[in-house]
Amino acid sequence: MKNLIFTVVVVTLGAIAIVVPLFLSNYHLQIAVMVGIFALLTLSLNLLSGYAGMISLGHAGFFLIGSYTSAILATRYGMPFPVSLIGAVFVTALSGLLLAVPAMKLSGHFLAVITIAFGLILHLLAINLEFITNGVSGISGIARPGFGSWSMTSNLSYYFLVLVFLTVVCVLAAAYVRSGYGRALRALRDDEVAAGCMGVNITLAKIHVFVISAGIAGLAGCLYAHYVRYINPESFTIDISIRILIMVVVGGIGSIWGSVVGAFVVYVLPEALRVLNDYYYLVFGFVVIVLMLVLPGGLISLIPGTPKAVNNLSVGRGYRP
Repeated sequence: MKNLIFTVVVVTLGAIAIVVPLFLSNYHLQIAVMVGIFALLTLSLNLLSGYAGMISLGHAGFFLIGSYTSAILATRYGMPFPVSLIGAVFVTALSGLLLAVPAMKLSGHFLAVITIAFGLILHLLAINLEFITNGVSGISGIARPGFGSWSMTSNLSYYFLVLVFLTVVCVLAAAYVRSGYGRALRALRDDEVAAGCMGVNITLAKIHVFVISAGIAGLAGCLYAHYVRYINPESFTIDISIRILIMVVVGGIGSIWGSVVGAFVVYVLPEALRVLNDYYYLVFGFVVIVLMLVLPGGLISLIPGTPKAVNNLSVGRGYRP
């Protein structure tokens, strides 16, 4: 019965996501597009932190790589959107593979520090490698996706593009976490030593999740760059990484659909509170704290039949010789 209720809720929300935007203003459609992009980012981090228990505070770095790769391919080399998209996902996934190397020996707070450094280094490189990134001037004139002579210039058409990508990624991610690989990730999160003793290939599991997580973040970065049509290093600071982590916690740690809910609430709530002027972030922070205390399983736990999420992030055991 609970599973039926959950299915009905998901289908209803899906119908709302399709119908309601048809009646929204351009401003609200802009917010809807950004919610979809941040939902992809939140999902990518949830796979890494919620399912595998590896804390990352540098996810803005993957976001940056995807955005800049797509922007450079589109503006400097005149590549069409599908090529820019594939390039962004590939390069970002490759960076995830490289970051997985120190993850073989580090976990918990040590891994969190490494990911923070990763994000900060990429931000500095985006500022200083002017011959590649144009430095603080950024990259402008990024074309919107299109087919033939038709371009997705309207917010509504771009919203549906983001919605399609988000839906596909959510379905694939749900299938992934239900597979043997997903069970290996949860075992890794609960107890890495015990998982290894039970035959889980720890190295392969970490590589898988880092590459997939980075690839999804790269996809979000590509969609972001082609939507805003101008990017610079200040769009990818550590504040973005922290914001994504808040979305994971508010929506539900270790929950695919909770990632979407968390992105929606954390992105929309500050916009709704702007009427409070200088105090809206104070109220927003208070609301987030209350939600974390009252609903440790995230907002998604309010829906009956929701796959159970964890109520904390594993911090691991640090360095292992």
